Amino acid sequence: MRSKIAIILASIAFTLVILELGARFYLSQYGDERQKILYLYSRDEINQKQTLLQGLAYLNYGLSTTRDHVNSLGYRGPEIAIPKPDDVFRIVAVGGSTTYGLFLDLWQLAYPRQLEETLRRDYGYDQVELINAGVPQYSTWESAVNMLLRIPDLEPDLIIIYHGINDVGVRLTDPDFYDGLNSGKGYWIDRDDPLPPSVLWRFALKRLGYELPVAYELDTTFKRPDGIRACEQDTSGPETLCTGFDMTASEVLAANPPIYFERNLLNMILLARAMNSDVMLVTWAYSPIDFPIAGGGGMVHQHLQYGADEHNAIVRRLAEEEGTLFYDLAASMPTDEQYWVNGVHMKAAGTAEMARQIAAYLAATEVLDQSQ
Repeated sequence: MRSKIAIILASIAFTLVILELGARFYLSQYGDERQKILYLYSRDEINQKQTLLQGLAYLNYGLSTTRDHVNSLGYRGPEIAIPKPDDVFRIVAVGGSTTYGLFLDLWQLAYPRQLEETLRRDYGYDQVELINAGVPQYSTWESAVNMLLRIPDLEPDLIIIYHGINDVGVRLTDPDFYDGLNSGKGYWIDRDDPLPPSVLWRFALKRLGYELPVAYELDTTFKRPDGIRACEQDTSGPETLCTGFDMTASEVLAANPPIYFERNLLNMILLARAMNSDVMLVTWAYSPIDFPIAGGGGMVHQHLQYGADEHNAIVRRLAEEEGTLFYDLAASMPTDEQYWVNGVHMKAAGTAEMARQIAAYLAATEVLDQSQ
């Protein structure tokens, strides 16, 4: 009897081992990245392979220095000399994913690097250096703190501020949590809890309804206030609805006016001047075309266009009132599909065109003359 039980148990164990090995082989060869994150990768593997962002003191989060294209200071690009050499004219570009260059595999294709190369090649500004301080999902909240606590160490001569759509996203939040601290976004929590090593065990847990603590997009993990309602946008009708609030998206934007976007921009201008740095405001460009890939149209919905246009109007007014350098990219950037991955992010051809336009504007001013 005991021998039969032992044989049965051994058979079950052998079957489970074969299934485990088979599942691992299948996922490693044919599984997509989402399946591998959910069932195959360990926590350390997820952090090494996927983590784009990491927690930063006071700033919530920034780029992870484990990425090959991120330097030791947490900026996308090569290492940065600190202190700044005397013969370098340093430009720091702040913004979100459209400054960082999301969807561009090479860091050199993001607009800051393209701008540096254009200024050197076409205008002879050999001492100009561009630093890409863009981070995916950054709004003016994060960039303002970044300018207060991190960017002064870079000793910038010029700061280019390029923000728009992420601040629209901030406004599409629960009106009860719309405040100057952007508390509705929550605060960053590092994921360091281990995951079950067995593919079969994780698969069983998932089927039993247990949500494994993994992330799929940008590795962002936020602890949000209790009671906050998600917008949960419904775009099936003629007007986008925030079903969590039982309001249209336009009504939510009206309930959450862009007062903090303006405040944050003004604070960044003042911070730049406190660093003895020139500052340049650039309107945020987008394409309203309905793209078939990479997130769809992105900017096809009227409430997003309205929000971006509203922010651009503030940028134009502040540039005039504060006497900053200013370029109206939103008015001059082509919207053709050849320049855009989707309505929000540009292809390499788009960032090259953006760099060409901004370089021509800067060359026509006197701001770069001290670099020669």
